[in-house]
Amino acid sequence: MKDLRGTTAIVTGASRGIGVHIARALAEEGVNLSLAARSQPELDAVRAEIEALGVRAIAVVCDVAKPDDRANLIARTEAELGPVDVLVNNAGIERIRRFEDSTVMDFTDTLAINLEAPILLSLAVVPGMLERGRGHVVNIASGAGKVGVAYGTSYCASKHGLVGFTKAVALEVAEH
Repeated sequence: MKDLRGTTAIVTGASRGIGVHIARALAEEGVNLSLAARSQPELDAVRAEIEALGVRAIAVVCDVAKPDDRANLIARTEAELGPVDVLVNNAGIERIRRFEDSTVMDFTDTLAINLEAPILLSLAVVPGMLERGRGHVVNIASGAGKVGVAYGTSYCASKHGLVGFTKAVALEVAEH
């Protein structure tokens, strides 16, 4: 997909940080956007900015760790903007603490948001992309997905998993 104009993208974690920059860059290429994050006021501000760039945009309050929220994100996007051509799995959390001070929630929350959600969102949209013969999934990782970082065990585990998942799926679908 060299020309993105008129396509539809979902960007998770779109209310702040790199998600806003990704959304702007896609909008400047003419991509209609489904912006997802947990905070409505920030999403609404980003949606207004994106629409001012001349594309259609919707703001979907979504906690990617929740199955119902993910299903709603996909359903609303397809109903209001059309099939998903680009999925940007950007939402993420990072817990910084010593391993021995970590809690079970540190790991379950981080893995659910940083690894499980991108896998399951990809699983929801990739079959349609393959059927249509076009599409992209972009998973945002970090250097922590390649090397271990002290005090970031849950984050490193999630990003290592995301890098491995991305490489494995890319090998399977590359010919398409």
